[in-house]
Amino acid sequence: MTRRRLLGSWVKAAVAIAVALAFTAREGRAADEYPSRLIRMVVGFAPGGSSDTAARLVGERLSKRLGQPVVIENKPGAGGMSATTQVLNEPADGYSLLLLASAHSVAAAMRAKLPFDPVDDLEWISTVATYGMVVGVRPGSPYGSLPELIAAAKEKPGTIHFYSVGFGTAHHLLGEWINAATGAGLVHVPYRGSTPALADFLGGRVEVMIDTMTFAYPQSVAGAVRPLAVTTRQVPAEMKDVAFSGDIVPGLEYESWLGIAAKKGIPADVADRLRREVVAIVKSDDFQKEMRALGANATPSTAAEFAGRVKREISEFNKVIDARGIERQ
Repeated sequence: MTRRRLLGSWVKAAVAIAVALAFTAREGRAADEYPSRLIRMVVGFAPGGSSDTAARLVGERLSKRLGQPVVIENKPGAGGMSATTQVLNEPADGYSLLLLASAHSVAAAMRAKLPFDPVDDLEWISTVATYGMVVGVRPGSPYGSLPELIAAAKEKPGTIHFYSVGFGTAHHLLGEWINAATGAGLVHVPYRGSTPALADFLGGRVEVMIDTMTFAYPQSVAGAVRPLAVTTRQVPAEMKDVAFSGDIVPGLEYESWLGIAAKKGIPADVADRLRREVVAIVKSDDFQKEMRALGANATPSTAAEFAGRVKREISEFNKVIDARGIERQ
């Protein structure tokens, strides 16, 4: 190789190295610079519920860790899908986040058609909390256990009613799951929220509660509800002796969840930064204490674990919907 050709090769190599270093530096600065402005966390439900509470607890801590305001924006509607649609119509830059609830999986199964893919169009950051569902009765109920309740519902179908917070919710589908798996004839009675449902439950107009641990737990502690079964093994200490639904109805295991997601396509370094910060928040002692007080478990996850949970739930609920002949909306 001539001296001129050798020199040319060195120059090309030096330019390539310089370009690579510049690109790496630019990527590093991008990671360091995020976030440079306010971040919005969109919640698909009204203020005051468990989703809103978790969003504010996470948002406050995330703001301190990132050094920028994290503003909570409530956009209720369509089982949380209105909020998801809004974020998916915005830039994939990490400045618009979603506080998702397990209603996302339920709505995905219940919708005949969606304008987006409920799994692949989202960047799954981490779950922040999980909590089971409770099947309960009033303290004076004649049903002393879930098997007794199921037996009575099979013997006299159409005579025992369970409440839910609306048609096509997890509460509703869990009741139908019991019917599909056991042949019970429990009758669904939908309400517009847990509070009005509880009033009718306590008044004796519906016999069975199917509700989230975050709602049923304080009612149980107060003595207003006698739990017959819980849908997860991870329960508050006061409910350790309550039967696990999966030991009675094979396969009946379910956890409601809350978690952070973003639009697919946000920069990888931004996604990694958000994931590190959210997981650190969820693992912190103070956040875990806050969740326990609500009857929930502070539960971090990897992106793969989070996405896998959602895929599995959509599949399980699709089976229940098909088995019970429930019309998709």
